[in-house]
Amino acid sequence: MLVRTCLRKAPVTVPPECSVKEAAQLMGTHGVGSVLVVSGDEVLGIVTDRDITLRVVGSGRPLTTQVNAVMSGPLVTIQGSADIFDAYRLLNDSGVRRLPVLEEGDLAGIITADDLLVALVLELGAVVSPVAHEVLDPDLNA
Repeated sequence: MLVRTCLRKAPVTVPPECSVKEAAQLMGTHGVGSVLVVSGDEVLGIVTDRDITLRVVGSGRPLTTQVNAVMSGPLVTIQGSADIFDAYRLLNDSGVRRLPVLEEGDLAGIITADDLLVALVLELGAVVSPVAHEVLDPDLNA
């Protein structure tokens, strides 16, 4: 299974001069835990709900702080054509929980460890379902 098949939502992006408050409001509006910081076609970094908690609220910074002051970067990215097991390895090896997904150099989305887990469970369910029906009700297939 390819990484691109696991993308569920368009990425939420903000410019580097966006305030942390605006970024947090966008996260809430879109139901996501992070925003990507972009300038033109370049992805500069990521700001997560955890970054806001620790680097802004926890350190006493004002909510007017610009996201470029608290973003994480440089980013670890993955190509949409990569296999999801490569994404698992990259998440594990790099210690991040989110990977921006690129298609021919353009930002296509963002994939999380949770997205990969859901995709794997769905794939496993599709494979196991026929076998489970046969095991649970062998007379049905006789």
